[in-house]
Amino acid sequence: MINKFLLFLVLLGIVVPVTVKGEMTGRQVMEEYKRRHEVQTECAVEIMLLVDRKGSEEKRLVKTYAKDMGNDLDRSLIVFMEPARVRGTAMLTWEQEDRDDDQWLYLPSQKKMHRIAQTSKKSYFMGTDFTYEDLEQEEIDDYNYEILRSEEIGGNKCYVIEAVPVNEQKKKESGYSKRALWVRKDIFFPVKIEFYDRRGQHIKTLTNCELVNLEGPLWRANKSLMEKHKKKHKTLVGVISRKINVPIDNFVFTERYVMSERHLE
Repeated sequence: MINKFLLFLVLLGIVVPVTVKGEMTGRQVMEEYKRRHEVQTECAVEIMLLVDRKGSEEKRLVKTYAKDMGNDLDRSLIVFMEPARVRGTAMLTWEQEDRDDDQWLYLPSQKKMHRIAQTSKKSYFMGTDFTYEDLEQEEIDDYNYEILRSEEIGGNKCYVIEAVPVNEQKKKESGYSKRALWVRKDIFFPVKIEFYDRRGQHIKTLTNCELVNLEGPLWRANKSLMEKHKKKHKTLVGVISRKINVPIDNFVFTERYVMSERHLE
């Protein structure tokens, strides 16, 4: 879940509520995941590698910015720095409390911000294997979470959790009928997510690896691989540098900032 653009306040020493039998529910696991890995701000420089079925590669340099704006509402900005043909392209996302999130795509050749319609959020972003939906903040209340079983990945015990949209409206809005998440039991961080289309077919998998402990209970993945199985296409994201809880001006997350092309500075 992906990536890597979660913004919250870091909470330490949380006591997790349990069921009568002493076992966590799927929702409680996801709530603990959210609590442990929250930050006030986060910015990163990343290498993005797109690989097609023939093994041809395209490398991109990307900057990301994210901030909790208060009331648990987040804003994020993704900026393409290289190669020249995509330089300056940017996506701005504003999380909203009582309606769908706002997303805009800036195309420097047109000098315009294009609003992403709700119906277009199932589309893939800039030729990657991530949809616009994948890049939005996940609201726990929008899904029902059920623990299916326990399973080991790389010697680490994981909860295997099924996430299904909570109602018919959410099902219509999402490009996925369900997801399966492997969340490590020791650090409550997802190491694998399987995505299923609206016909129930497994269409792609996100794998998080090279996990690093930044501070306290806070973990991040230094590499994430999204694989689209039928088309045999992959997007690998590797972190070059990352900063958390550093000052980021609110102006960074505005259309005016992007339109002025200060996002390229």
